[in-house]
Amino acid sequence: MNQIYAMRVFVRVAETQSFRRAAQQLKVSNALVTRSIATLEAHLHARLINRTTRNLSLTEAGTHYLEGCRGLLEELDLLEGSVAGTEREPSGTLRVVATAALSPQALTQLLDGYRRRYPKVCIRLTLTERAPHLLEDGYDVGIFIAEHGSSGHNAEIDSVELSFATQRLVPCAAPSYLALRDEPRHPEQLALHSCIATPAEQRGPIAWHFVDGDGDPRPVAFEPSYTVNSRLLVRLAAIAGMGVAVLPETLVADDFATGALKRIMPDYSVDESRAKVSLVYPRRRHLPTKTRTFIDYTVEHAGCAEPEVPTNAHAMMAHELHVVRHAS
Repeated sequence: MNQIYAMRVFVRVAETQSFRRAAQQLKVSNALVTRSIATLEAHLHARLINRTTRNLSLTEAGTHYLEGCRGLLEELDLLEGSVAGTEREPSGTLRVVATAALSPQALTQLLDGYRRRYPKVCIRLTLTERAPHLLEDGYDVGIFIAEHGSSGHNAEIDSVELSFATQRLVPCAAPSYLALRDEPRHPEQLALHSCIATPAEQRGPIAWHFVDGDGDPRPVAFEPSYTVNSRLLVRLAAIAGMGVAVLPETLVADDFATGALKRIMPDYSVDESRAKVSLVYPRRRHLPTKTRTFIDYTVEHAGCAEPEVPTNAHAMMAHELHVVRHAS
């Protein structure tokens, strides 16, 4: 058995979630793909893939083996490239997971620009309201918002978080809602209003933390009239006139421009208004070229200073370089 080849076949099957698509991409027969997986499972004495007539999923052993295969094959490709004196052009599938609270326009521009520069890379983007475990869920890189002392994603072994930008949070409401009630001028007046919010991470009342022009805190605790675990749906509820919301400025910038939403209480800012937008990826000795070039391009796209990028300890700079390493 050519175990390296069988591992490549297994990775392709796992990524495409299809024996047929894997065979098409590898330009081999379906029978060869099926035989390679069966031989690999027999060699390991473990089932890697659950197969049904309609879908395919990895077993627990398969999920663990997939991550190991990726790391080993990436190391092998890098070694061969260094011996040949060349580095391959980025290719393959880049699995990106991002918080749905990010601006869809900004995220699309970022990914479109990267694809134009590296057309051999296929991007698989997943939007989520929760921060996944990159390694367990099979992602190459994540883009998250960390608010009010939170890391913005689940702390996990072998990962590095690099904060390269910030995102303001702003209070807002629809003109149609404000036409029916007096527009709030102070945080205390929010008690007289319907408020839309995402559920609190901790049990207890939901609170928005404002600060006044002198920097004094003005927290407001309240019972929201509507909660939903999606900022996109919070935005739509605010546009529909359901109440006051606090949302990322990039998410509602177009709504401010068109008049669908209005920024309220301009004399106050939100304590979480410097929420970090963080790029997160598994910590490895060598990063795959597709991952490293994506990090480089993201920094460049954000208008940050050009970083020096070693393959084993990537560092990035935005306005203030901030690196947080998560250990077990």
